[in-house]
Amino acid sequence: MDRLDQSLRQRARRSPDRVSLVGEAADGNEVRLTARQLDAAIAAVAGQLKQSELSHLGLLGHNSPAWLIAQLGAWRAGLPITPIPAFFSEQQINHLLDTTGLDGLLIAQDSAPDAWLPSARANDFKRQPLAMDDAQAGLSIALFRRHSTPSPLPDGTRLITFTSGTTGTPKGVCLSGPHLESVIEGLEQRLAGVPLHRHGVVLPLAVLLEHLAGALFALWRGAQIIVDAPLRTGLAGSGDLNPLQWRDWLETRRPDSLILVPALLKALCDLGGLGGLGGLGGLGGFDGSSGLASQVSRPSDWQQALSLVAVGGGQVPRRLLEQATRLGFPVAQGYGMSEMGSVVCLSRPDEPQDGRVGRPLKGLRLSTDEQGQLLVHGRRMLGYLTSYHDGPSSDMPWPSGDLGHRLADDHWRLDGRQRNVIILSSGRNLCPEWLEAELELIDGIDRAFIFGEGLPGVLALLSPSAAIPAPRLEAHIDALNQRLPDYARVRGWQSLMRQLPGVAQPLSIASNELTANGRLRRASIQIRRRRDIERLVARTFPGHEQVSAALSSAADSSSAYPQEPPRP
Repeated sequence: MDRLDQSLRQRARRSPDRVSLVGEAADGNEVRLTARQLDAAIAAVAGQLKQSELSHLGLLGHNSPAWLIAQLGAWRAGLPITPIPAFFSEQQINHLLDTTGLDGLLIAQDSAPDAWLPSARANDFKRQPLAMDDAQAGLSIALFRRHSTPSPLPDGTRLITFTSGTTGTPKGVCLSGPHLESVIEGLEQRLAGVPLHRHGVVLPLAVLLEHLAGALFALWRGAQIIVDAPLRTGLAGSGDLNPLQWRDWLETRRPDSLILVPALLKALCDLGGLGGLGGLGGLGGFDGSSGLASQVSRPSDWQQALSLVAVGGGQVPRRLLEQATRLGFPVAQGYGMSEMGSVVCLSRPDEPQDGRVGRPLKGLRLSTDEQGQLLVHGRRMLGYLTSYHDGPSSDMPWPSGDLGHRLADDHWRLDGRQRNVIILSSGRNLCPEWLEAELELIDGIDRAFIFGEGLPGVLALLSPSAAIPAPRLEAHIDALNQRLPDYARVRGWQSLMRQLPGVAQPLSIASNELTANGRLRRASIQIRRRRDIERLVARTFPGHEQVSAALSSAADSSSAYPQEPPRP
């Protein structure tokens, strides 16, 4: 990211007193850095890392100004860096440490590795001195070292980001600085004329979408970045949302741009006064309290401040996009993948929000194969960690695994995941994502999982956000079925409730059934919810239990996640 670093240095000289980074430090103190102070903080970290003789750094910590400074300092020191998501399971962290072989660890707050890593691995790391300059008082960055030989990386690797992890062993994607900058340049061209002055970081910075298309793009543009601790934004832990806290953060910080996953867009609509969806039920993996939407009936100052609400990471219901637009939210849906540096396509807030994901960014082109799978032509990753010589050659299009089709003016629409296509016993094919998105619009449904391979019809497992009477839920599903073609109607459903204290909410990040960006871990769900699936199949389609058992057995061989405790 040499050009970004040069831009930060120039800004420090030309506009030294312009505030560039605002946020809450780990100790709760407010941080407010000018362009000159930000550059000095980056230089302080970089100077000490250059003397450390480390080869590959991991980065841990919740969102904070220190997280971003540590990242930029490592790059200025010429070191590749791997963000380690705080929501990764112990198994995934062990896999990351083993495959990277990283020999250094930056923690963006004053805490020890055992607060983040499995105890057996934390003991491998020993603290090294890393003093911050007086100008950066309040910023805590700790450096740790272990004796390890880092894995070989493709030449030019600056960032290793691990895929969302639909299995227990997510892949490390190796990205170069020029590739990352080309994504930023593509975003700049695509969003030309859209005013962006204060970007609010909501998603974890360890997620590439927020990291690159959010924070780094805002820095590239010269915008101010707001990076607060999760407890202040209201999005904490493994995805629990406190909607009142989030509203307070929006009112206080007044960002003009946000990057959200579909569940957070729905929550934003509820905060904006969308009575049509009712309350804050159905936050798609985020906990909330119902009834708040009725308290907010007219646009507030924080709503009017927004100029871009980008949404990605999963299927967005067309009705939700339309309702967000009616509320005045400048929503823009996008599409991407880690292998392509996050963003591939993006719509603009002044374009129709009818389910399209916009045009490909500059330097990319899309086509489809005979099965309707999207093929991406253009820049891509350097390779996967430890296997970067595998995969299609750079002159071949990248098979995305997603289904889609082209609209007018080179806009594209997604149709679902190729491998998730359900084939019913009738021979009818359907993608479960659109049905799941429709179910999640129902007040009281947090997340939905559709299945039905080899069955006469589709069935649903539902994770309710609050206690909702079964008759009311059944009435909502009946109303939805009236709008669906006969083969796609939900023939049976089962609510999944938290059974034991301390057991994670079903179909959540904490239960290892959602990825960081909200996608369902389907194989894991098949295993964890085997009993629920078999009971629902037996109740709805007697005689088809063997089909259900075969599916669960197939999932068992493709996922490493254990089942939850047996239910009575």
